Amino acid sequence: MNLENLLNHLTIKKITGELSDQPIQKITQDTREVEAGDIFICIEGSNFDGHQYAATAIEKGAIAVIARKTVETNGSVPIIYVNNTDKAMAILANAFYDFPSNQFQLVGVTGTNGKTTISFIIEAIVKGLNKGTGLIGTVGIQINDDFYPTKNTTPDSITLQRVLKQMREEAVDICAMEVSSQALVKGRVWGVNFDVAVMTNLTHEHMELHNTMAEYREAKKLLFSQLGNSYSQPFNRPKVAVLNKDDETFEGYALATAAEVISYSVKDKAADFFADRIRYDEDSTQFDLVVGDKTYPVKSVLVGEYNVANVLAAIAAVYALGYDLEAIITVYESFKGVVGRMELVSTAKEDVKVYVDYAHSPDAMEKVLETVKMISKGKIISVFGCPGKREADKRPIMAKIGVEQSDYAIMTTDETKQDDQSQIWEMMRAGIPEGMTNYSYIENRTEAIYKAVEMAESGDIVLLLGRGHDTIYYDEKGRIYHFSDQEAARNALERRKLI
Repeated sequence: MNLENLLNHLTIKKITGELSDQPIQKITQDTREVEAGDIFICIEGSNFDGHQYAATAIEKGAIAVIARKTVETNGSVPIIYVNNTDKAMAILANAFYDFPSNQFQLVGVTGTNGKTTISFIIEAIVKGLNKGTGLIGTVGIQINDDFYPTKNTTPDSITLQRVLKQMREEAVDICAMEVSSQALVKGRVWGVNFDVAVMTNLTHEHMELHNTMAEYREAKKLLFSQLGNSYSQPFNRPKVAVLNKDDETFEGYALATAAEVISYSVKDKAADFFADRIRYDEDSTQFDLVVGDKTYPVKSVLVGEYNVANVLAAIAAVYALGYDLEAIITVYESFKGVVGRMELVSTAKEDVKVYVDYAHSPDAMEKVLETVKMISKGKIISVFGCPGKREADKRPIMAKIGVEQSDYAIMTTDETKQDDQSQIWEMMRAGIPEGMTNYSYIENRTEAIYKAVEMAESGDIVLLLGRGHDTIYYDEKGRIYHFSDQEAARNALERRKLI
């Protein structure tokens, strides 16, 4: 594809210089990646401005620059001026990779908590139905059986379109994709042809990105307001919004979308997908799925009411894609769980259980602790911290929840990211109710986990919160190193000779 053909997809304010008919090699926003024949797009971030690096991109061989602000160059390459370079990047990437999301079905999952679990369930069901699968999210990118790490929950629009093209080439039939609020605001998914959009829930999170909960709510709504606005979709692909009837966003999001709405609920029998007679035991959950006038028994390895909601959302999403409900349920019951989401590290000797969970918001933490209370035979010993460079106002709230809902809470570090850990701890301690003594502070996370396991007795549950699947750790000096809650827990259990 040459430059002129690609630019036909853009609304352009002005062009300075002559357009080349040289074939485009790739599109990039990173000068470190620029090679001869590339288009460089000037993206403005919170800590950088790509307009300042346009000359560097030209020196490295860029054949055109897309810009919003005036760029000073020697006139050797054309500068294409647009109103919004984020939108231009999404449009150009989609066209350059030949609109890959038109070629297979795509489910977008958004919300505060549950995105990863729902995406993994969808991927597992689709694989069980013998279809090619794709997965994009917090844990990484998976194309059929191949896994690739990623930096963001939702990649930038160039990376995303390139990945979607690879999925198309590798015979993916359905992709489940986590869609973050930041990705929606930044336009990373503009032009992505979602078939189904799923809403999990909206709770206190990402206030470092959104000034208010109202802004956060509007950001999430974008996925649904952009769904189904054309009723003449390719390949007869109807659009469906799967919405949580138990969440306060339900009415507003249902009104915002032009797509059909399927509701799910663990409380409202009028929902399209309703979970009735929920029963829990130590390592599984059973419920009756009510859809219309039919009832289907479901058994799940995931524990807790919030996970029942996740299962409902995932089953409803695959059903919305046109698959048989009984087949979906049959396949789902082979699902083994998600790494770092109520992940049982080990059932040790003396019946001591250690779970790792990603819960890193007040709501997620409260739900996990409530769930563990239902299945615990003994005490609950929790280990958690609050990361640096993120929503400081969550710290006292999470400390209060942890101490009040645990028999014993050990507070520790969780990626200080150049913040002062002593200040993080002081903010956490401020939330602990006066007179409560069932807690301690151990700065070293490994030592905190060792202490929790040492304290545990028969029937107790040790709960390691906040990091889940994550193994990349940023300390107070900005250094990066490997750390795994799962590995630390196994080492602690081995040291006590419990495994």
